[in-house]
Amino acid sequence: MTEETPPGAPPDVTTGSTSPVPSAKAPAGAPAPAAPAFEVTDDRPLVRAGLRGFLDLTRVDVALVIGLTLLAFLLRWGSPILPNFLGGNATSVPAIQILGVGNAHNSDQSACEQVPIGNKTIKACGQVFDEVYFPTDAADDLHSPAIGYFDPEPPLVKLLMTPSIAILGFNTWGWRMTAVLTGSLLCGLMYLIALRLRRDRFFAIVASLLVCLDGLAFVESRLGLLDIPAIFFTTLAWYLFLLHWQARTRRQWRITLYILAAGLGLAFAAKLTAVAPLAVIAGLVFLRWLAPRAAGAIPALRRLAGPRRHETVLWREAAGSRAWLHYAAALALVVVIFCASWSRYLTIYHDDVYQFVSCNPNVAGLTTAPHPNDIKILQVPVSTVDGVTVPNPVEAISNIIAINEASLRYQELECHGHPYASRWYTWPIMEHPVLMYYQSAPLLDAPSYTGSGVITNMGNPAVWWLGILALLFCVWRMMAGAKWFRVCIGALMVASLVTMILTFHAAEPGIDPITSTQPGPIGPVGPLFYLAFLGLGVFCACAGIFAVVSRRFVPAFIVLGYIASWMMWVPGNKARVLFFYHALGMLIFLALGLAYALAALRHVRFFAAGRWWSLAPLAYAGVAAVVAAFIFFYPVWTAIPLTSPDQQMRLWVDAW
Repeated sequence: MTEETPPGAPPDVTTGSTSPVPSAKAPAGAPAPAAPAFEVTDDRPLVRAGLRGFLDLTRVDVALVIGLTLLAFLLRWGSPILPNFLGGNATSVPAIQILGVGNAHNSDQSACEQVPIGNKTIKACGQVFDEVYFPTDAADDLHSPAIGYFDPEPPLVKLLMTPSIAILGFNTWGWRMTAVLTGSLLCGLMYLIALRLRRDRFFAIVASLLVCLDGLAFVESRLGLLDIPAIFFTTLAWYLFLLHWQARTRRQWRITLYILAAGLGLAFAAKLTAVAPLAVIAGLVFLRWLAPRAAGAIPALRRLAGPRRHETVLWREAAGSRAWLHYAAALALVVVIFCASWSRYLTIYHDDVYQFVSCNPNVAGLTTAPHPNDIKILQVPVSTVDGVTVPNPVEAISNIIAINEASLRYQELECHGHPYASRWYTWPIMEHPVLMYYQSAPLLDAPSYTGSGVITNMGNPAVWWLGILALLFCVWRMMAGAKWFRVCIGALMVASLVTMILTFHAAEPGIDPITSTQPGPIGPVGPLFYLAFLGLGVFCACAGIFAVVSRRFVPAFIVLGYIASWMMWVPGNKARVLFFYHALGMLIFLALGLAYALAALRHVRFFAAGRWWSLAPLAYAGVAAVVAAFIFFYPVWTAIPLTSPDQQMRLWVDAW
């Protein structure tokens, strides 16, 4: 069975084959549709020689990557953009005001704090939401000598904030530029990932635009938080995996493997959520190793696979007989890079690494409030050899382990509610995003604009809600075999998810005693929940088999990435509250899924009323709906002052 791609369209990179998208069968006597402009066969070389041929980027592709990245950068750096074309005082207010990423900012002077930078202490104001934490930590790293602090997240993103803070100062511009740059690069990276999956520029452009114009990615790219830089490195790891997956020579295989390991190391150094790509990558590589052995023993797999796949044979030959040694070395490289990211942190004497042991929902804060017996003191890992101070790698590794143990314990035990928290199963429909900013006064840099401004990280409804249908389409497209088998696999996924949601929701307690809003830790979920979770795991295993054995890699990869980026949060949500921005990893695959469905829709034609009709206009209408929704919701993503009715008209979900 073959991966279904539009007639005449470029093949999926991972398959090198084409077959038509299902469409209505032409009635008898109907004129035959026009023949494709060219035909691609399975004998077409998948990858050309050399670096440029391997990356398979033309000048047009490079120009599109640069253009999409610049578009994303201008929107993120320049917003809020206030037009004055249709009214107002044109003599005193410019036709367009570009306030920039420094807006909006908190004007509450009580929220200001004294922050040491260099040899002086400055008054820092303007933090929005969690900007009260991470930029201050970055400033502590920038200080010489560095100032100790305890943060349950890895240090890379805070280190990346320091150059812009040093250049632009400790202000909203300084600490937000890292997110602006990585959020812009993320959009260009989406084009590269999509083009790597399929040689279809429409698919790649749409995937990039969906991330560029989504509210969650847009808002997070304009604040000094960890999530966008972290998801950029995670997405980079996904792209590097595709390069490794498509390696055809021994040299390509080894180079891409170690570059992938470096990317994963950076992703883990930014946030431990890189466990999602690591799990999917390990699973797919294992299945690719197992496939030829299992196909020889299981007739059903042989029928599913059909003839031996050219690219799989090339990859296996490129890997060689000692591939496991290289994978072990690559995993060691991941650990080395992760440890290296702690270099600055290890130069600090720490008396602030709390050994959390429990949490009481009825008491504000962890029960191990700062107390001498609850703190592990970490010395700077150095030794003296012949009167010379040298690093002590053993003690350094011990310190890194101790810090991460304390961080994981904190993540496990921080069980208190939060008014903007949300459960994992509400993320696909954006039921309760985060209200990150509210100010009734005019914008500080635009006093002529009155009204209240809000910032909520609500996603673009045209992306998230249409994306659900697109993901179901991907589920159907990834499956191979008899129709009854495909229906059973789809039913397993639906039944597992529904059961997990119902049992998880049934275990939730009442109102949290501290916040009086969102509940804290849930009660026992029961064996039915774990059985359903296992069922979803079986579905993912089937998706991996479809990706490796049959020619269904693209939709299967999208589905696997989405589920892994979603399900990794489920165990932690039993105690710790989570927020909608934790769904950023899901957005990457949601955009790919919707772009994949719209690209397929462009090639669907049916015969009616004596002529052929194309559904391509619906694909373009889907893109137009995303653009229109971005314009409509732009004010509540950038804190443009609005009247109360205007705000309520744009808050389609429970952001309060």
